[in-house]
Amino acid sequence: MIGIHGLTAEQEAFATHVGGAFVHACPGAGKTRTIIARLAKIAATLPPRRGVAVLSFTNSAVDEFRERCRVAGLGPLLKHPSFMGTLDAFVRHFVVLPGSAATSTMRPIILDSWDTLGIEVRLSGQFAFRGDAVSLDLFDAETNVIDPARIGHAGLRNHVRQHQARYQQAAAQRRRGLLQAGYLSAGDARVQTLQLIRDPVNGGALGRALAARFHEVMVDEGQDCNPLDLQILSWLREHGVHVIFVCDPDQAIYEFRNGNPAGVQIFKETYPVESHRGLTGNFRSSPAVCRLAATLRSAGHVDQSVGDTANVAHPILLLSYGGRGPSATIGRAFLDRVAELGLDSTDAIVLAHSGKVAQRAAGGVVSSDSNGSSRVESLARKVAEFWSPAATARSKESAIQAVETLLLDLMGLRQDNEHLLRAVERGGMDRRTHRRCALSLLMSLPKVCGNADADRLAWIACVQAETERLNLPLPARVTVRNFFRRPTNVQWSHHLQVPVELGLTCAKIHEAKGREYGAVCVVIPPNRAPENRGEALFDSWETRTDAEAKRVLYVGLTRAQHLSALAVPVAFADRCVAVLVAGQVPYTRRDL
Repeated sequence: MIGIHGLTAEQEAFATHVGGAFVHACPGAGKTRTIIARLAKIAATLPPRRGVAVLSFTNSAVDEFRERCRVAGLGPLLKHPSFMGTLDAFVRHFVVLPGSAATSTMRPIILDSWDTLGIEVRLSGQFAFRGDAVSLDLFDAETNVIDPARIGHAGLRNHVRQHQARYQQAAAQRRRGLLQAGYLSAGDARVQTLQLIRDPVNGGALGRALAARFHEVMVDEGQDCNPLDLQILSWLREHGVHVIFVCDPDQAIYEFRNGNPAGVQIFKETYPVESHRGLTGNFRSSPAVCRLAATLRSAGHVDQSVGDTANVAHPILLLSYGGRGPSATIGRAFLDRVAELGLDSTDAIVLAHSGKVAQRAAGGVVSSDSNGSSRVESLARKVAEFWSPAATARSKESAIQAVETLLLDLMGLRQDNEHLLRAVERGGMDRRTHRRCALSLLMSLPKVCGNADADRLAWIACVQAETERLNLPLPARVTVRNFFRRPTNVQWSHHLQVPVELGLTCAKIHEAKGREYGAVCVVIPPNRAPENRGEALFDSWETRTDAEAKRVLYVGLTRAQHLSALAVPVAFADRCVAVLVAGQVPYTRRDL
């Protein structure tokens, strides 16, 4: 049954619902289109000086909403008093910055993570660990408690277990110093927000002010909320803000930022039953893709394919591969199948949990495993990231900022662990001019470097020449040539290996979330001890038990419209076949 403006009955019920709602939307259910329809209806009756806030968790998702609003003639919703951005940006803009302005003259710099500044926690003296330090991001922002199980390195994990209290004390001290210096991670910003909203006087005043400004706050991809996010949303509701919460718990893939599917279920129960809405029917994927997706759900429900691909009969492509890991052989086999079916290869993508795994399978440049800290290697790594086929607008921006920071270090204008923006602000620099210098250097350097000494020397010589051409003011006894000196190891040039030209796009699954492609190949890497992630994935898949690795696979495979391909190590191929057969999923197998 089709409602007005081409919406289904379910979509129409959501678009016209009055007040807050909890909306469960399956992949491809037309969620974004329905949200835009709801925004159009709200915009038509929005009182003066009141707006709506549309929040998501990635900049790419926000950009898509912005573009959809422009196309739909909803430009006013992109301006004051409305707001469209990430939940982090909302918290920063409406809570943290106003709160900081009242207590400090220093404008805080809010980082996505402490890793942005390379902030680590290390014990000294007799308790020192000779290997890696622990990222401050692994310590709880509110309590500084750490779960050693989250540390990958076995030796460091055991050391933290032995000296956990000392590590937590050191983390608390390090965090305190950073906060005093005007730095906040996204997690710390949320903690400050909770402290404010728990204040009955200041928190109450802020809640009333936000309720007066926002007619509604709409949260997309709500399954990615962590407990602090849910507390903030509950507080908004307590002050009369209508909160629309749109989610699919099967797509919760942010455990690394404490995403909590169980907490989302509890949050659902705070909405009255009549405010529970659902969007079913998959307008994106073919019946085979829908059946494959059902095998990855705990409940096993198969969505009905109801869109333009409802009559597409392409079976799932199962590729089994051997060797030490994925290679371009996977990408070639995937492209062969895409060509056989007459699909558009420019609308095909290789996805994996790890960007390196996806790049290897797509035949792209794979950043070296070398983690050398030389300036030449750092620059080579950023050049590779900037030109990578897996690059996003955000990763390109990160590369540019890294080069900006490197140039500040060359000029001696940055203090230890000082953020780029703070250094520019403190030095009274023209950020635009400095940014142009960094971008000019990044664009002028060769994208590839051979594996011979002569190739490496030529690449370093180019770095030195292009940097000297910028005519930057340098401190006494500092030259471009001694700043960018030749690294002692030769592994750095592996960041700039020549790619196999398959013409395939690739990305991390997290980066592709919310998008759709004609054909998708998801790559599962070989099982590695001691983590045994591949074994854990197939155990949870076979037993239909909840696990984030399974949800990540679900997100990747459900990006496909016409064709889903799954590349698995040969050791897991038969187990994968058994799952497909049990789920009545049509498939073809090719052993590489």
